[in-house]
Amino acid sequence: MKSNRPINLPLSQVISVNAKSPIAIASILHRISGIFLFLLIPVMLWLLQRSLASPESFAVVFDNIAVRFVAWIFVASIAYHFVMGVKHLFADMGFNEELKSGRMASFVSLAIAAVLIVLSFVWVMF
Repeated sequence: MKSNRPINLPLSQVISVNAKSPIAIASILHRISGIFLFLLIPVMLWLLQRSLASPESFAVVFDNIAVRFVAWIFVASIAYHFVMGVKHLFADMGFNEELKSGRMASFVSLAIAAVLIVLSFVWVMF
């Protein structure tokens, strides 16, 4: 008798299957950006507190390239998470439920997110 129970696949096999689907890539990256946001919120609040202490402390905080890189990661995560969240909201409303339109929506969302990430890099680092 054949069992229809799910099989626990090794991580390498799960990645190899999902790496071919733009829908899966967009979804997994959406979750990762949410984790980055969750972990960086306390860091960004601490940086905000330090930067608002005085004009000199603002200069000290944001003249550091590592701090600006962390700020860019935060802004890029917000941009990506926002774009993919809007894509998911449209999917919840019944748009792009078919495979072809879902792939197209993922490609468009990934392209918009990539542009926003590059623009945020320019904005934060320069």
